[in-house]
Amino acid sequence: MKILYCASEANPFAGSGGLADVAGSLPHALCRRGQDCRIVMPLYGTIPQDLKNQMNFIANFTVPVAWRHQYCGLFWARWNDCTYYFLDNEYYFKRGTLYGSYDDAERFAFFSRAILEMLPYIDFHPDIIHTNDWQTALVPTYYYLFYSKNPWYANIKNIFTIHNIQYQGMYGWEVNTECVGIPAEDTKLLEMDGKLNMVKGAIETAVRVTTVSPTYALEIRDPWYSYGLYNELNLRHWKLCGIKNGIDLESYNPETDYQLYCNYSKYERQGRM
Repeated sequence: MKILYCASEANPFAGSGGLADVAGSLPHALCRRGQDCRIVMPLYGTIPQDLKNQMNFIANFTVPVAWRHQYCGLFWARWNDCTYYFLDNEYYFKRGTLYGSYDDAERFAFFSRAILEMLPYIDFHPDIIHTNDWQTALVPTYYYLFYSKNPWYANIKNIFTIHNIQYQGMYGWEVNTECVGIPAEDTKLLEMDGKLNMVKGAIETAVRVTTVSPTYALEIRDPWYSYGLYNELNLRHWKLCGIKNGIDLESYNPETDYQLYCNYSKYERQGRM
């Protein structure tokens, strides 16, 4: 099976939380089980130089961002047993932090559209595109509206995973005109409470929606925990399921983890780092 795993962060290249841990371990576990799982993420300015030195240029192309087109460079690298792709635009990604910029909506609308635009350049037709959280939530919506009827893109299934439902990519509608570019007749896909909601669009257009555990899948159908999305999730409960996160036994091995002050095993302490 061919899988494209889309994340705004992935270890060891860039990370700020649990998403980077999952994106840096789940695809590797799938590859070890014989699946062709590849990862795509932004080429951030914060990526360490020694890791950038391992990247190889593939091509450059332009990406539709609402009413304009923006440059995108495409690079790849092999890390352990997985292929990583990196989407480059220094205006969007050469910054000191991953998130928290005034134009995050535009940055990740660009990233989401670039994911789909890059596929012919790598000659990779995935069976599944697996997107994660609001930063890639536009991918299934863009696929549904702009790519699903293109013969080259036919029969790709979109899966969307919610890691933290509090962050939904919710903005005023001016963001659609300037950054997202959904046609007026289709804005209902993203509309919630009078605003544009990227995660709501993913729930509508992905074929399956997953969460990080079965318990969380039940919690987010409750008004107290859904941050407003309970109606959407309950209407589409048939496509929602929870899959419990695993743990990377190599990265979190206390005998070898270089980030620990002191390595240890269940038998003895192994000295200071």
